[in-house]
Amino acid sequence: TIPEEQLNILKQLGRWTHKHAAAIYGTRAGIPFVNYGGKSALSKDGKTLYLYVYEQKPELQLRGLVNHTAIKEVSVVGDASAKVNVKSENGTVQVDLTKVNFDQDVTVIALTFAEVLRWTAPQDTEVTLKSVLDNKLTGRALGQIASTLHAGKNIFDNSGLTVDGLETKLPSSNATNPTVLKWIKDHAEALYETGKGLPEGHYEGLSALSKDRQTLYLFVEGKPTGPIALKGVKNGVARIRVVGEGSMINHEIFNKLYWSSIPGIIYIQAPAERLDKNMTVIAVLLDAPIQLYREKVGAIENNL
Repeated sequence: TIPEEQLNILKQLGRWTHKHAAAIYGTRAGIPFVNYGGKSALSKDGKTLYLYVYEQKPELQLRGLVNHTAIKEVSVVGDASAKVNVKSENGTVQVDLTKVNFDQDVTVIALTFAEVLRWTAPQDTEVTLKSVLDNKLTGRALGQIASTLHAGKNIFDNSGLTVDGLETKLPSSNATNPTVLKWIKDHAEALYETGKGLPEGHYEGLSALSKDRQTLYLFVEGKPTGPIALKGVKNGVARIRVVGEGSMINHEIFNKLYWSSIPGIIYIQAPAERLDKNMTVIAVLLDAPIQLYREKVGAIENNL
C-alpha cells in the first residue's frame, strides 16, 4: 500500500497536470533566466510562452522579447475566467497579476503571439541608488535592487549604508520613497558589501552572497505557494532566518543519497505571517564559503 502522505502528493500532482496539460505535453525549452526570472516553456510551434509562477505576487516582468508587440492574448492556464492585463514599457513587458486567482501549487500564465516568439539578451538599463530611492512603485524599486545585486552590481557601495542599517546616511530628498528607504535599512545586512548571486538552476529567483561567501541571501517576491527550494549546494546549513525580522525558520533536505556526490534539495519553510509585504529576504548561513554542484546536462529541447 502507498502511505497516505505520498498518496496525497500523487493526487495533487494529478490535479495539477490535468489542469495544466497544455503547458506540459508537447512543450519545449523556454526562454533564458535573464529574460524571465523564473521557469518557462514554449509550445511546439513556438508561438505560446508558458510562465510558471511559484508565488502569489502582483506582476511579472519579461525583458528582451524582440516581438513583444505581437502578443495576441494573455491567459491563465486552466482558468478561462481570469483577467490578465499586459503592457510594454521601456522594452519591458509587464504582466499584471492583481486579478488572478492563483493555483494552490503553481500558476501558469500563457502569452500567445501572432508569430514565433523571438528574444535577445536584454539591454542593461542603468540603475542608480537615487532612481531606486525616488521610485514611487515600491515593488519595482525593490525588484531593481535585487536584480542589480544578483547581477553583481552593488549600488550601495560607498553610499552611507551600514551593515546593520543603524546610523545609515543615504542621500535622501523630498522625492525619496519612505517605504523603500525603510526596507533598505531593515534589510541592510543583505545589501551591505554583498555580491553576485547564484547561477541559474540553483534557486527560482534572485539572490546575493555575503562578502565572505558564507551567507546566501534569497530574495522572495510575494507569497510562496510552497517551500522555497535550494538546489546544488554542497555545504551544510548552519541556520536559516528571516532578514529584518530575525526569527529562525525550519528547513528539510530531500533526495540526498548517501552514496552520491549530488547534494539533496534544501526545502525552506517560510511562514506566511513572517513574510515582508513588499519583499522578503531569507538568510542561509552555511558551514563554509559556498560550494556548488554543477553538472553539465543538455536541455530538453522537446517534451513530446
